[in-house]
Formats: sequence, structure tokens, C-alpha cells
Amino acid sequence: MKTTIRNPKYKILIAGAGPAGAGLAIRLAKKNFDVCLIERERFPRQKLCGEFISPECFRHFREMGVFEEMFAAGGERISETIFYAPGGKFVNVPSRWFKGSEGGALSLSRAEMDFQLLKKAKSIGVEVLEETSIVGLLFNKENVCGVKIRAEDGGKKEISADLFVDATGRARVLGKMISRRNAKAQSSNIKNSKSEIQNHLVGFKAHLKNVNLEKGACEIYFFNGGYGGLSYVENNLANFCFLIEAEIVKNFSSDAGQIVEQVIFQNTRARKTLKNAAPVHEWMAVAVEGFGKKDLTPAPNLFAVGDAGAFIDPFTGTGMLMALESAELLARAIADNSAIEKIAEQYESAHRRRFQKRLFVCSLMRRAAFAPRLAGFFISALNIGELPRKILARATRPALSASKTD
Repeated sequence: MKTTIRNPKYKILIAGAGPAGAGLAIRLAKKNFDVCLIERERFPRQKLCGEFISPECFRHFREMGVFEEMFAAGGERISETIFYAPGGKFVNVPSRWFKGSEGGALSLSRAEMDFQLLKKAKSIGVEVLEETSIVGLLFNKENVCGVKIRAEDGGKKEISADLFVDATGRARVLGKMISRRNAKAQSSNIKNSKSEIQNHLVGFKAHLKNVNLEKGACEIYFFNGGYGGLSYVENNLANFCFLIEAEIVKNFSSDAGQIVEQVIFQNTRARKTLKNAAPVHEWMAVAVEGFGKKDLTPAPNLFAVGDAGAFIDPFTGTGMLMALESAELLARAIADNSAIEKIAEQYESAHRRRFQKRLFVCSLMRRAAFAPRLAGFFISALNIGELPRKILARATRPALSASKTD
């Protein structure tokens, strides 16, 4: 395996077809790269997510050619996000404060959003393998040279490529395979020192009917041990996604309904909006390892994008934005450089400039999010005027010139 690209059109293998993986595949295919996208599920499929699409995402949709499709999918336009302390105090953040708002943010199910992105990837020549799991990696010294895959029918085979991307979200499937290999070979700690390890959180999500919520609003509720977000998506259903300490989940035997009634309803606003709500499918749940930056280059020719590269707090509403942004940065680095070392150097540098400040600000805000009294104090403080709210809200998003300078 050479460290330089042999020709301008080489195979790039991407694991995971969420917004980061599919977004990267689309951008690279538009630049005439040969891309293979491997996805464990068959789309459309439900995904645990806040399903809030920040206005800054709209530029990415236009560049990828899916802008009209996203807005024709039946989602809800969000004009403001309102944060509620347990006792009822609240503060609002209008969507018009953010670049590209054009009538508000968008709340759209991940099933629909990801499906539209994957359709676009297929239409422009990306090789897509759905219902296919990566079960192992092949190596040439320290470089990855291929993957072992297993299809839904049990069939197995190997695929080789020049460059690999882990876009499997918080699961970090490929990154963890590298970590296990390194741990065995070196008997050392897993390379994860850049992350803020937090193994005590669980995320839940369901689409609900009969919620008492005004159209055009996304509401965030703080409660003892966590927070949750509620907004309408398609078909007059609302998405409710919450993050909560694992110990509380254990105390209620993982019963999401009981957690909502006994814990989340301590927030007076949540009780009002959700008291008559009912899920239209089973609650989804997933353990959350931690926030912050991960290892962007687990192997010399393996890169991480989206949540696999950095996981930001959901209450900021910028998770999908960061997924699309990181895909843009990596696509640019690949297009700009023929040497893998240069790709890594450019991607690491651009990722740091774009996200380091945001991740730091959110790490500070997280302390308030998990402390109801502190959340109430900050909500009261932010209500003294628009300027503090604007400064804090914009600190969780890219600078207006970021897309031109990175």
C-alpha cells in the first residue's frame, strides 16, 4: 500500500450511510471519485436522533442537489427553539438568528432525510451496499487495504480500496476495530484520549401522536438527570428524543413510559405538552459513550467523519450540521491532495479550526443541561436581553465565513 494515490480516480470505501457518510459519498462522486458506500440497514429506517436540521444545513443540501427533495418531504419548519427549566422559566432562540434560515429551521425524520441523501448518492453513481455489515478489516502493515463484509443473507466477501472512512456514528465501528487491534499488538490503552468519556448516559426516541405543541416550535425540557427535545416532523407526528443518566434508566427498568411520567414530567412544560401523547412505534434506546472529539485518523488511510469524529451535545441542534460540515472538509482534503499524509494533515487542521471552539463551548453548557437548578439560573440570566442569547447560540455554530476559509 503506497502512501500516495495512484491516479485521480480511486476507490474510497465509506462505512455508514447517514448524513456524514452519504454526504461525503455525494461530494466525492461529484468530483469523479470511485466510491463504495456500505450500510448495515436498509433505508428508509428509523434512527435515534433529535431530527432538527439547523438552517446552516441548507447550503449543503443545495450543493449536494437535494434541497428541493428535503423540503418536499413533509417536515415542519421551525421558527424558534424554546428552552424550559423544570419550574417553567423559559428562553427562546429564533431560527432567523442563524445563517440561511430562509423561513426557519427544518424538523424532518432521519428516515426521510437519510433516504433522500442515499437516493441521491445512488443516482450519481455511488456503489451502495445496503443490509451489509463490515465484520473485519484487512491490513497491509499499518494501512487498511480492505474490509470483510457479510450480507443479510449470510454471504461473505472482501472488498479492497485505497482509502477508508468511518461514518458509523457514535458506534465508530471501524475505529473500534483499529483500537482493538492496537490494544492487542501494543498492550496499551485504546487511543481515545481526545474524548470526554461518559458511559453513564442513555438516549431514547419515539414519534408521538396527540402532543400539545404549537406548530413551528422546537421545545427543549431540562429535568433531573437529563434533557429532551420535542418538535413536529411529518404526518402530524412529533419527535421526542431525550438523554438521561443510565442510573435513572436502571431504576425504572428501562421503561421509557415510566421515565417520562415520573422523571420528565417534573418539568411543568413537558407535562403539559406530553401528558396525552402516545408513541406510534416502540421506543428506541441507545447507550451514549461520550461527547467531544474522537480520533480522526484511527489508521494512516482511515478517517472518521460525523459523530464518529466528534459528537456534540444534541441540545445545540447542530449534530447533523457537524456531520455535513465534516464530510465537506474531508471531501475537500481528498480532492486537494494525492498523498494520504497530506489528506490527514489538511483534514485534521480544518476540523480543529472549524469545531474546536464549538465543542468547548458546548462542554461548558452541558454542565447546566444536567443540573436543573443551574439550567434555571442560566435561562433567567439569558432573558435579560437578546445579545447574550445571540452570542451563546452563535457560539455553537460556524462563523459566517467558515465555509470559505476552511
